[in-house]
Amino acid sequence: MSRPRSALLLLLGLASPGAAQSLSTAAWALPSGDFTIYGHTSYSPRFTLLPRIVYDTARGVDSTRVVDSVRVTATHPAGFAAGMSAWPAERYCGGPTSAATQPLNPAAVLGRVQLAARCGVRLVIVPPRRFLTTTGQTTGTFSVDSAKRVTDRFAAELPPDTLRKYRETILGFNLADDYGCTRCWGGERITQAQIAEWAAYARATLPGLPLGVRKTPDWVAAYPALAPLLDYTWAQYHTRKGDQQAFYDKAATIAKRLGLWVVMGINVEDCYGVGTSACEAEDLIRLGTLAVSHPASCAFLNWKYAEKTWRRAEIREAWDELLALARTRPAEECRRAEADA
Repeated sequence: MSRPRSALLLLLGLASPGAAQSLSTAAWALPSGDFTIYGHTSYSPRFTLLPRIVYDTARGVDSTRVVDSVRVTATHPAGFAAGMSAWPAERYCGGPTSAATQPLNPAAVLGRVQLAARCGVRLVIVPPRRFLTTTGQTTGTFSVDSAKRVTDRFAAELPPDTLRKYRETILGFNLADDYGCTRCWGGERITQAQIAEWAAYARATLPGLPLGVRKTPDWVAAYPALAPLLDYTWAQYHTRKGDQQAFYDKAATIAKRLGLWVVMGINVEDCYGVGTSACEAEDLIRLGTLAVSHPASCAFLNWKYAEKTWRRAEIREAWDELLALARTRPAEECRRAEADA
């Protein structure tokens, strides 16, 4: 077969319509010895994006699994992180809040972080209590070994390259909660020594992720070895805790001495003490304004979202006012200064 004829047959073969093609005309010319072959081809190329393994030579990071090969432009967090615990995922993009404290199963964490990044919501991740007990039940006794195992599971979903990618989205990682509640933890309290052991492990296993406790800074100060392992503490107010300004100022003073941040908020569902009722709109505005405005806080996060309360128009209006105030403050990170070094 002559060369021009074989080239022509090849081009005709490439021009044959296929299931993946739609009509689009492109002219071409093929010089071949003493001949020039002219023609046109109707085709539409299909481009398939394939995930790939990423090796970052600058940082020496080799991802051991298939990850996103292209960073999608995310909505950057607007203003100060402000929101509630257990904020519904379906409201991340359409809702007014810019942050949430979210209990997350390790298997669901990456998808939720990616959703939050797209919506401009910042997350404090909370390991579900059942993963932290000796029995695997929510009311079991706290176990450091169980806490380390679930940390490994989070690390498998959030390797170092992913943690860097979503640094702006992941505000922190809470090391359990309700430490003094014996009813919550199988009849035993969680000690500072246990949290310190877990924090040291989490610091090495989830590098760069801010770690915190949902406890006021004086609880951390009572065990000096704990503070250097943390980034932030918590100051959640209800009216039985006395003067609100004094409560926050004390937390800020102790936290500063320890080199820690404070997340400030209010118990919006037990506004007047544990077991009482949700905040009324006027109390929500009064208490929330002080919490969201305190200069020592790194976030305004509150316990907790309840659909029944949220349905009330005056409550939503109060939240609109507080969240608008949060947007006037610059975004903060709840991480120790030396953690950036």
